[in-house]
Amino acid sequence: MKTNKTTLRAVWTTVGLLGLATACGGEEMAGSSRVTGRVTNGQGTQPQSVVRAAQTGGSGTLAATATVRVSAVAADGSLSTRAEGTVDAQGRYTLDLADSGGQFVIQALDASGKVLASSLLEAAAEGETSTAPPMDSESSLEASVYLRARADTAASETVNMVDVRERINARMAEAASQGSASGAALEARVKALADGVRAAQRTEVEVYGRAGVQTSQSALFQAELSASAALNASLDAGADAQAAYEKFYADLRAAAEKAGASAQKQADSERAASASFRATLDVRLSADAAPLLDAALRQSAVLEARASGAALDATLAAAGAADDVKQQGATASVKLVADARAATSAAASAQAFTTFQANLTGGANLQSSLLGNYLDLTLANQLALQGSLAVTAQAAATLDTALDAAVKAAVTASSVDVTLLASQTAAAYQTYTTAVRAQATVLSSTFGPKAGTSVELMLLAQGAFQLE
Repeated sequence: MKTNKTTLRAVWTTVGLLGLATACGGEEMAGSSRVTGRVTNGQGTQPQSVVRAAQTGGSGTLAATATVRVSAVAADGSLSTRAEGTVDAQGRYTLDLADSGGQFVIQALDASGKVLASSLLEAAAEGETSTAPPMDSESSLEASVYLRARADTAASETVNMVDVRERINARMAEAASQGSASGAALEARVKALADGVRAAQRTEVEVYGRAGVQTSQSALFQAELSASAALNASLDAGADAQAAYEKFYADLRAAAEKAGASAQKQADSERAASASFRATLDVRLSADAAPLLDAALRQSAVLEARASGAALDATLAAAGAADDVKQQGATASVKLVADARAATSAAASAQAFTTFQANLTGGANLQSSLLGNYLDLTLANQLALQGSLAVTAQAAATLDTALDAAVKAAVTASSVDVTLLASQTAAAYQTYTTAVRAQATVLSSTFGPKAGTSVELMLLAQGAFQLE
């Protein structure tokens, strides 16, 4: 299956909501907890490209807000009220909870009780004050998607709030309302996003398991709580959003490392997870939701770019590459992420990865590429590398065919078999990576101990995506 003339592998691949909020100071509340936050008129804090007016949250929300309600989320996605109160002139609220257990949705209500905006809070720390993210259009879509995903997921499984937050940004929130003539149309888009998130999360864990990292979305969620808590506090305080998110993503990478997932394994899992996410949305979103699909693909590209860039830097560092090679890699990584973040269309995101691939494997000039520089490539030895690159390209083509088959078997316009899609997608990527890594043996006779690192660089370059 193709997406915007880009293969699923080629569109992008590296959660959504918040971590355990830390104490904000103040008095202790034994046996209870306190939640603080603010309602805003904003679009969101994780923007990409230009964002215009939104219809969920956004302009006018603060003036229309009469009360704020905190509700616990049940296993089926239903809500039960835990606390309710008012906001001050700046939109701030502070509410006390008698029971701090579970995950929460916080809603801004007008005088009639209509929900104007929402945000998610992953946990309320007993005896402490927990900070929620600012309520805006982005946080409102995150809450809607999370609740829909929870409603569609078995009670024994976990929907990772942090992952939901990573996969949704302000541009998606704005696009979700574009062209929707009814509440039913918006609900269908939320359902499609929820299906995509569920597929991505299941695929991520499946890929980790095949790579020897035994974890679950519940375990990942717990490991990521402190990262989200720090992000919440920074955004609530009005800190620079880009800097806050950079720290957030770095903290998430560190949490995954502690769970046993190297940077390369994180890149592998994010690439496959994003493939499942993209495929689901491509099938499940109707034609009138094209702006939302485009925005979702761009955000998916950013996540994959971050994961691939971090893996490239870590791979070269672990290999003890020369300083000039590491600098060349760092430049390629920074450019990939910057280009993906600045992309104003899915095609521009695809071009970011095409450029990244050329920087790693050289295109027409193999010797000047990162791979060529690392291997001290010459006319005498480059034939061996060209042969392995050809094998890698063929493995990538086989991967695309397998991914297309997985989508056709698991996703329809009205439903998705998350388990089947995750299993087949993970199997397709496992076959692909095995074929590429087998080239290390082929290259070892020419390049010695550098052969192993070389194939990892090939995986990062070819495994991202490319235009047809």
